[in-house]
Amino acid sequence: MHRYETMFVVNPDLSDDETQSVIHKFTGILASTGGVQLKLEDWGRRRLAYKIDKFSQGYYVLLDFAGQPAGLMELERNLKIDDRIIRFLSVKTGINVNVEALQRELAAKAKPAAEAAPEPEAPEAAAAAAAPAADQQPEPTPED
Repeated sequence: MHRYETMFVVNPDLSDDETQSVIHKFTGILASTGGVQLKLEDWGRRRLAYKIDKFSQGYYVLLDFAGQPAGLMELERNLKIDDRIIRFLSVKTGINVNVEALQRELAAKAKPAAEAAPEPEAPEAAAAAAAPAADQQPEPTPED
């Protein structure tokens, strides 16, 4: 299997439910062709660098997956056909990847990130914790 990233821009005039159904459609196509979704980043509505089909904004989605070249071709074929997709671009990011190892690696990265932000601190506690560190002066180094 190869690793790919596909970025696609959805019509910004669609409702949130319709946009989510478009995203679900393409992740379903990926799964039906034997691909494994590694990461799905929903970037939301953003301004386009230039107008595309009279749109100045678009809804950006980044799909990171592992699959066969035939699966990528089927995904791109459906992206071309669907009128709700403004633009898309696919890039091969790896050749002959181990899918299980990639999934373990992504799970390991997600686990510390979830543990690092357990709950927000009160502003007073954060200020009190920062104050002693600011009062400390670096130790002088011996000069020869």
